[in-house]
Amino acid sequence: MRRLALGPETAVVLVAMETRSPAPFQALQRTRAFEEIILQIERAISSGELGPGDRLPSERDLAETFGVSRSSVREALRALEMFGVVVARRGTGADAGSIVASGAETGLVSALRMHSALLRIPTADLVEVRVLLEGHAARAVAEREDPDKTAPLRALVARMHEAHTADDFYDLDTSFHVALGSISGNALLPVLMEALRGSMAREMLAGYGRLADWEAVRRQLIDEHEQIVDAIDGGDPEAVEQMVRGHIARFYRTAISGEDEPAATPPRRRRRRRA
Repeated sequence: MRRLALGPETAVVLVAMETRSPAPFQALQRTRAFEEIILQIERAISSGELGPGDRLPSERDLAETFGVSRSSVREALRALEMFGVVVARRGTGADAGSIVASGAETGLVSALRMHSALLRIPTADLVEVRVLLEGHAARAVAEREDPDKTAPLRALVARMHEAHTADDFYDLDTSFHVALGSISGNALLPVLMEALRGSMAREMLAGYGRLADWEAVRRQLIDEHEQIVDAIDGGDPEAVEQMVRGHIARFYRTAISGEDEPAATPPRRRRRRRA
């Protein structure tokens, strides 16, 4: 085999090229290149070297850094985009490229929806998990000592009065329930709650369409949301948890499962006066 004779200057350049590896990435060692790329980007996010809104290097620069083909980089970026970890901006110029997403809810929704279909998970099981998570979130909100904690919830209920289409109401209803998770103080709850709601979105909207009197149900749902907020302000965690659980279960029975059972509105509870 013929070897090339390299001069000292050329050798220095080659050594520099071999050792140059801008943080937080390193040249790859294993054969499944796109998986290694995903792992290194995951480590960079976990360590804080990459965060929401950060722009990744171009495909060309990443391929040079990792020592792989651009097709391997492209495969990894497409997988991360499907997971909702990065957002790909097409075109050229300063705004083009892959950006680290601010949240991965879209990826979680897609994954949960596909796995639910693949594993034939019944909608009733998804609803049961929702009842458990959201009941816990509502209790945690009621237990928090924060006089302004229900302000976002009341603002959403106010907007529900103006939302007369099923699509608009569904968006506000989703925001209300996810807000419960956010206010609870548990960072994972709103992510899981939004993923569960998103995976059931089609069935929820189809359920709205099956209702004989949508306007009456809309008013009743608004009333139930108002009662939940009042119970939170009244400092009654047990009542809040039971209200949220019943609220979700009743809508499933009447709209999604198709049972002809009226969604009875729970009685209002007196608000406790704070000492």
